[in-house]
Amino acid sequence: MADKSYVGDIGTVIEIDIGEDISLASLVKFYVRKPGGTIVEWVGSVYDNNYIRYTTVEDDFDVAGEYAVNPYIEIGGWKGTGETVEFYIFNKYV
Repeated sequence: MADKSYVGDIGTVIEIDIGEDISLASLVKFYVRKPGGTIVEWVGSVYDNNYIRYTTVEDDFDVAGEYAVNPYIEIGGWKGTGETVEFYIFNKYV
């Protein structure tokens, strides 16, 4: 991600290092809590064996404020959620 991201940005890459080899995962995604409490899911992909990567599309960053993201992985018979990562999305001209 860039140093600062803004409402309306498209193409921002979000990567979270899982710290384990997840190359055999059948599903990787992010559970995202947007400012105001709306919960959405962003389906990602495995990158460089240890990362979940997602590239934002229109309306992902539709409101300014703090976003909370939990990675989610299904691999073999295991399904689970990783630690929360938080970041801030700014209004333009800030």
